[in-house]
Amino acid sequence: MNGQSYHAKAKTAWGDALPDWVQALAEEADRTNARRVAERIGYSNAVVSYVIANKYPGDVERVAEKVRGALLGAKVMCPVMGEMDRDYCLDQQKIGDTGASSVRARLYRHCRGLGGVEKCPNSRIPEGQR
Repeated sequence: MNGQSYHAKAKTAWGDALPDWVQALAEEADRTNARRVAERIGYSNAVVSYVIANKYPGDVERVAEKVRGALLGAKVMCPVMGEMDRDYCLDQQKIGDTGASSVRARLYRHCRGLGGVEKCPNSRIPEGQR
């Protein structure tokens, strides 16, 4: 960081359109540091910096959902586990069917809409992808 706070950098990059989740991300980076906030949301320092600078070329909405879950307390209703943080929901979607438990198997099917179960509306897994 070149002497400018992450919050100031975000305000400069996003202007009046600064989303609440970017503001929360920048404030948490100022409060802790970029590495810690990156670990908390499951991304790299580079992604945090790119998002704050409004230059992230990847799936910005996915980062927004992770930040909303981790820093703003956004919740979703999982058909298997009930209410959970949105960032935890996204983490669960990445996990395959490990065979570790019946709950893991049910999550896998609901996240993907497999085995005759309706796909969870919170799933970000594209149709047909396992």
